[in-house]
Amino acid sequence: MEQLTGVRRLPDKQTPLREFLLILQMKSNSKLDELMARLLGETNNGSALPAGSVVLDRVSKRFHKRTITKQSYTTLKGDLVRTLLRRSSHSENFTEALNDFSLRLEPGSSVGVIGRNGSGKSTLLKLISGIYRADTGSIAASGRISALIELGAGFHPDFTGRENIALGGIMYGLSRAEIQEKFARIVSYAELENFIDDPVRTYSSGMYMRLGFSLAVHTEPDILLIDEVLAVGDAAFISRCQETISDFKRQGKTLVLVSHDLNAVLRWCDEAVWLDSGRIRRRGAPREVIDEYLRSIEEEEKGKLFSYNSAQNPAPESQDSPDWCKAETPESTEQRRWGNGDVEIRRVRMCDAAGEEKWLFHSDDAVCVEVSYRINRYVDDLVFGVGILRADGLEVHGANTDIDEISAPLPDSAKITSYPVEGVYRYRIERLGLLENTYYIDVAAHKSDGLPFDYHHRMHKFAVRSPEKYSGVYKPEHEWSFAANYPARAQELRGKRRQKSRAAGE
Repeated sequence: MEQLTGVRRLPDKQTPLREFLLILQMKSNSKLDELMARLLGETNNGSALPAGSVVLDRVSKRFHKRTITKQSYTTLKGDLVRTLLRRSSHSENFTEALNDFSLRLEPGSSVGVIGRNGSGKSTLLKLISGIYRADTGSIAASGRISALIELGAGFHPDFTGRENIALGGIMYGLSRAEIQEKFARIVSYAELENFIDDPVRTYSSGMYMRLGFSLAVHTEPDILLIDEVLAVGDAAFISRCQETISDFKRQGKTLVLVSHDLNAVLRWCDEAVWLDSGRIRRRGAPREVIDEYLRSIEEEEKGKLFSYNSAQNPAPESQDSPDWCKAETPESTEQRRWGNGDVEIRRVRMCDAAGEEKWLFHSDDAVCVEVSYRINRYVDDLVFGVGILRADGLEVHGANTDIDEISAPLPDSAKITSYPVEGVYRYRIERLGLLENTYYIDVAAHKSDGLPFDYHHRMHKFAVRSPEKYSGVYKPEHEWSFAANYPARAQELRGKRRQKSRAAGE
């Protein structure tokens, strides 16, 4: 049997899939090549549209979800009884991935699809590519589609890279001659010359991605669908992918990119679509859509942080010593509150400059930590403290009234006839300065020798969000300046940071 040049002979032991590949390896006539291209490479319902067009009209897609109940775990006798009584051991419902969804993409569109996990982004790409079939509505796409939706999708793990290129090329609609002509370029682009004859199950995730991306872009598609798979590549290959996508965009091809990397959407896309629970919540210029998306995420996170911290504050007024007053030191690393209870922290709030309770901030925000306390019995030594910990346990900042040589107000025993008495202390920070992360506020009341009255450790959580991607923990106020002793070309000032520059000859 004559073979396709460059594809090695397969073992004699054949599976049905290997037999199919052997048929494809045979020199085929032009009619078979044309038939395979028509069946596998082109969409069936977009012939009236210009190449690169995509139209979804009132498309809905749902998935059958079956939840196994406790009744499923029983004896054979019980199962037979339920069968005879026709009682179902499963509760059935559906998950709506897309609901009455409509979208039209013109040839040359570069569209980024963003949204939370489970919003329907990947389902959308699988519907456009034909992997899924819509339950209702219609989908039309014209031209050859290449899809990078799942890592290694379309590759058989027991086949070599060489064999998968041959099979994948046919599945993308390439003829035998086109696969043969592009083979060397596909392998070279993927940088897999030394591994092309190894089974792809031995490939790393990055090698999988390189082979899949190289095959997809060398099929010269009219529509390219990408779903996050580039995240597993090394820096050098990602840079090459970026150049290729930029070239693809310049050629006027259609790009649909699903990504949580919002900078990639800004870089490559002319339009953004924000999906929320299977519906389009916003569509428009990438910067505008992304800003609104981030604001929505922040609002949701604010609500979660508020609920979390409300639950951490002690119970309402009580004259009895609280249950946590058992030890003057933590009994375990998991314990988050301890002390003898002579002074009790009743409520902790973080506030913005206007005094409004807030648990999500930006780096340049002013912050006030407000702590309500109660003195349950007379004390003659009292120190209040505040600490900031990053979520991984790194101590970012710690201060107390003793370090700052501030005297906390002590009760006047001559004027106070009964306890408890109450008060509030506030710790103000003019500019928070922290970089994006999750943090905890520690608050404490203790004696100057460290004996704790009440210590809250990792009980109160807040977050900092910032579009600036500095490294480290803290963003100090800073300014760049230059004194170039050489002629410098005129450049447009980038960003919002202040910059001073003095070049020779100015």
